[in-house]
Formats: sequence, C-alpha cells, structure tokens
Amino acid sequence: MIATTRRTALLSAFATVGTGALAATPRSAGAAETGKAAAAVDLYAQQVMAAFPDQPGLGICVVEDGEITLAKGYGVKRLGGTDKVVDSTLFGVASNTKAFTAAALAMLVEANRVEWDAPVTRYLPTFEMSDPVVTRLMTVRDLLCHRSGLTLGAGDLMIWPNPTHSRAEIVAGLKYLPIGTGFRSGYAYDNVLYVVAGEVIAAVTGAPWEAFIQARILDPLGMADSVPLPSLVGQRSRAEPHARMGPPVRGLGPQTVLPYDGSFDAAGAAGGLNTSPRDIGKWMRAQLGLGTPPGGKPLWTEASAREMWKPHTLTAWYDGPTAENPVRPTLQAYGLGWFIQDHRGERLLSHTGGLAGFISYTGLLPGRRSGIMVMTNAEENPVLRSLRYGGPDRLQGRSDFDWIASSRRVQAQTDEKTVKEAAEAVTPKGGGVKPSLPLAAYAGVYRDPWYGTITVSTAGKKGLKIAFDKTPALKGALETFDGDTFRTRFDDRSQEDAFVAFSVKDGAVTGATMRAVSPLADFSYDYQDLKLTRV
Repeated sequence: MIATTRRTALLSAFATVGTGALAATPRSAGAAETGKAAAAVDLYAQQVMAAFPDQPGLGICVVEDGEITLAKGYGVKRLGGTDKVVDSTLFGVASNTKAFTAAALAMLVEANRVEWDAPVTRYLPTFEMSDPVVTRLMTVRDLLCHRSGLTLGAGDLMIWPNPTHSRAEIVAGLKYLPIGTGFRSGYAYDNVLYVVAGEVIAAVTGAPWEAFIQARILDPLGMADSVPLPSLVGQRSRAEPHARMGPPVRGLGPQTVLPYDGSFDAAGAAGGLNTSPRDIGKWMRAQLGLGTPPGGKPLWTEASAREMWKPHTLTAWYDGPTAENPVRPTLQAYGLGWFIQDHRGERLLSHTGGLAGFISYTGLLPGRRSGIMVMTNAEENPVLRSLRYGGPDRLQGRSDFDWIASSRRVQAQTDEKTVKEAAEAVTPKGGGVKPSLPLAAYAGVYRDPWYGTITVSTAGKKGLKIAFDKTPALKGALETFDGDTFRTRFDDRSQEDAFVAFSVKDGAVTGATMRAVSPLADFSYDYQDLKLTRV
C-alpha cells in the first residue's frame, strides 16, 4: 500500500527457520521435476534469513506449472519470540489487494453490470475530481491504472495512518485534490482511486467491497485463512509487524515491534487483504489459470484475465540489464492491478505491498504457469529485494547472480545517503531564528478542503500542541524550528514528523503548508498536499 522504508546493513550467519508445508495437491509422475523451483526457493529463503538476522519472519508460496509446490513459514512472528511463522500465519499484503479489486470488477463487467470504459459517474453520480473535464472523462478502467493526473500518493492522509475518514468522505475529498499532471498523460501511483473502485462495486452490488471479495473470490477458492479487512483478523494466527524507528529516522536503528494496525478498513479495496502462504497459492493458481483454478470453476474468463494483464500505463523505461542489475527491464507498464515487465526475457506480472511493519511481493511468470509470493513482517527492503529478484530467477532454474550481496550494497549506499540527508533536513536554513509572532498567535484551527481540520493549541506558557483532528495518531508537540516554520514531535514515535510552515501577513497567521521531516518518509504521508487556511 504504502511504499515502506527500510534498509538493513547487519550481517550475520544466524537464522531461525520456521515450520511449513508443501502443498497437499496431488502431483503427477513428473512432480520431482516440477518441485525443483520450490526446493531452490526454500533453500534460498533460508539463506536470506541467515544473511539478514534482524528479519523476524517470512511467508513464501511457490506455484510451478499450476501446482502449489511450496507454502511455508520461516522465522518467528515476533522478534525475540519463539512462536514460529507457519503456512497458515496471516500477513497484511497491502497493495497486493489491488489485483483482487480489479478481478472483482472484471466479474461485474462479464455480468454486464459494469463497463470498463463507462464513466465513473454512471455508478457514483456524486463522484467528482477537481477538474470537471476529468470528472466527465474518468472511467472505471482509469480508476485502476494510475493515470488520473493525481500526484504520487495524493490524498493518502485520508487513509493513512489510522484516520477516521469514511469511504464516502474519501470519495468526497477527491474534488479538492489538484490534478498535478495531464489526465492520462503519465503515471503516478495512487491509492484513493482504488477506494473509489471499491465503492463502484458496492454501488452496483448493493454490498460493501469486502462482502463481494469474500463471497466471489475467497470462498470459492477455499481461502479459509484469509480476510479482506484487517479488522476481521480477530484471533487468527498472525505475524507481528516490525520496523526500525531510528535514530536518526525511521528506517535506521534497531528493529522494533509495532502495534498491529487493524483500522485500515476504509481503504480495504486498495490494501486490506490479510492472507497466508497456503491460501495465496490458491489465488495464484487462479491467476495463472486465466481465471480458472485447476479442477475448479471459472471465476473470470480468459478474455478478462488478458485485459487485466494488458499494459495500460507506461510506468518506466530503462536501457535494459546491467552488471549490477541483470533483470532490469527495458520497459515497465501497469495494467489493471498488476505491473507488467520482462524478467530475463519472460513476461513478469508483479506487485508489491507495504503497510506499517509489513512488505510483500507477488511475481507471476505466465509462460511457465509459475509464480512466487513473499510476505514479510518487517520493513526490510534488502530482504524483499533479495527475494523479489532471486525468487523469479529460481523459477527460471537459475541462481547465477548474488542478490543478497547486491541488496546489501544497495542498502549500504541508501543508508549512507539517508544519514546525510536526514542531518541536512533538520538543519535550519535560516539559522534557527525565532518565530515572528508570539507562540499563542499560531494557535487556532486550520482547514484543508480534502483532509479536514488540524488544531494548533497552546501547551502551557512556552509551547504549542498540534492535532490532526481525524487522525488520532498524529498529535503531539509543535516545536519552534526556523522562523515561522515549526516541526511536529508526535506522541506516537512510529509516525513521521512534519515541518509546518505558517504564512504570516500583516502580523497575523493566515494558513500553513507542510512537508515531511524525514527523507525516507513514505509517500502516503502526503503532508505536502495539504493547503491549510486558518478557520
């Protein structure tokens, strides 16, 4: 969902390998050949855990030629604990949910209840973007392929972290988000339009998005461990989230256990799914079967499968493989819920997902009817990078590049840059001069048209407090920094702090803008999109 932050540089040869299970699916006489990739991935996962001992746990599923050949847990649910990750352990898989939302809409298209290229306003008459032309032109298809003209992560403070915005409020807020680029002229990843897509499903079916996903995808596939929303996890066995909380910024420092976030329901269609290694293989088989799992009934047609896998938006282009990155593609595009590119000459469908303390990856090689899903319970990019590239390599029968060493090098470079940028970020450009007004003059209620209100209040005689009124996690001290620019110090230190630059005219505060303090702050902390006016 969010593009999580981490980075590790710790090296050690220790790993805790959990228990798991190979699929119970009956296999043919050629099963030994089919299971080669599973054995290679299993060994490689243990090597990754040994190389990055701060990684608490992993869940991995491998499908080969349409068969689940590996569904296994590694490590522990909680760092320092003994409760092992197993094949039924749940992980939040965040934006890997987007493919489920796309598939749900494909089913409704096949039932003639939705049209891909019909305007969104046909199903949601109150839907409105900030540009009336975009409002008229925005189709159901456009909701899914990140070409709306919104900037990266625009509006995500309505869904993150733990705000109280309802789905209706999120949809209503869209009309205040500025269009940053031309409509359909380029790529910028978003989450809020997937919330709109979920509301299209609800409007057409008369039931919320999560009910449709449960009844039409999870239940038919027998995904009994999985739930479409975090709040539904309940007492099920789940991994605990982890992250490095500094110093100096999130993404560096020792690994820390985070509180589990069960309040992401409003954005379920963008990233709500919680699933297990043994369950996700059933979904992967349906995808690789072009909508029909082996021995099962079709969920969607081959035509719909190919529509979802078709490139819609060009996302990036490169010069191709390099010595440091032998799988770098020439082109990458986004379809409907999937990224599409090549991996060593074969088409690869993929997606990543990130929530607080969880990052994950799905990679499918349709030409082989094979794929891999990696779920982790920490924001460790070197771990995920090692597996997201090394996993598909092993599906192709190769292990000739050291992705573990490569990921260490990349992370070390990132960490060095981050430390430098973090120090620069907290160095006042104006020399740390005093505010131009008494502190009490900055107190008041400030409103952003899409987010809502933020309250600044006095805290005794010498301080200020700030509270995002619809986000309980974002409240705390507001400290002087540089002139009329202040900085937050939220009580919940797992949240990203922000600079607050107040506008002063004729001796009075008229409004404020914001930006994240940390250079590693996830894009879903889109403070920069707030345009606050004093109420």
